[in-house]
Amino acid sequence: MIMRRPWEDFIGVRSQTFVRDLVADAHDVAPDDLVDMESFNTPSLIICLAYAQEELIYNEQNKIIKVDAETYAETPRLLRVNKFGLAYKRDSRFLMHKTLAAIVVGAADYLYKIYGWRTVLYDGLRTVDGAFRLYNFATDEDIEAKLLALPGQSAHNKGLAVDSMMVDAQGHEIEMGGHFDHLDMSTNMRYYNGDKISQTAKKNRLIREAAFLRSAFSQGLLIAPLRNEFWDDRLPENREDLWRVLDSAARCIGITYSAENKERWSYADFLENWQKIFAGHEQKLKDTIGYAMPSLTEKPEFYHGNYHPIYDRELY
Repeated sequence: MIMRRPWEDFIGVRSQTFVRDLVADAHDVAPDDLVDMESFNTPSLIICLAYAQEELIYNEQNKIIKVDAETYAETPRLLRVNKFGLAYKRDSRFLMHKTLAAIVVGAADYLYKIYGWRTVLYDGLRTVDGAFRLYNFATDEDIEAKLLALPGQSAHNKGLAVDSMMVDAQGHEIEMGGHFDHLDMSTNMRYYNGDKISQTAKKNRLIREAAFLRSAFSQGLLIAPLRNEFWDDRLPENREDLWRVLDSAARCIGITYSAENKERWSYADFLENWQKIFAGHEQKLKDTIGYAMPSLTEKPEFYHGNYHPIYDRELY
């Protein structure tokens, strides 16, 4: 049995991974930096705050339905939208940092316009307190599989990561090879190419991923999808994390990129490597993500390491 660390270990966690020549210290996330995703009022988005409910499950048609407490209790964990427990108040708002919110809305609008998909948002800001509750709900297998980050160590704790899936016009989930928080981590990886998921699922994962890159680049921003969870999109943590932007773009156009040690990278290194990796593939990049190059100008808001995690007391 894995011993869980006490709350005291996570009180007052501060970011130590900020980019030191861009900011003097990591910033607190100001209240005005957080956006209630309901406020966008766009048909491309559906808000479903997963960890604030315990009555939603997936039916045989991969559609989310509401059930009574007895049915919910009898439903296998794999088929529950919330696979952990109530980590938030039932009336909690779906909050996200405005930088990521802009990327999410752009991606959702694109997927809705081109494919008719609606984007279901399951989790955005996950305060350190909420992350601690999930940490204690998780099974030993969840912890060992690294399905959850420790409280205070996730981009979710700053509102700079989002968990989302897509549905069609009838509300049926688009085939992606698993639901949000799918428990089989061996198939959750964006680079998974085995036979446990269909070719359609693999294609749809890439469509989804490319939409987030397209939206970020269109706004002069970056997105660095979590490799091990196909439903999780976030900002890079710092410059050392920029390889994930390269990895994502390469995957979307079907070329191989080998991740290397990125310690002491500069943004110029990132741009230089981009040009080397994608030389001769510029048109394919434009066709797939709309752009041949990311922003040539580095900005402090690129990195979630430049922000401190948020606690419940800072919201309520």
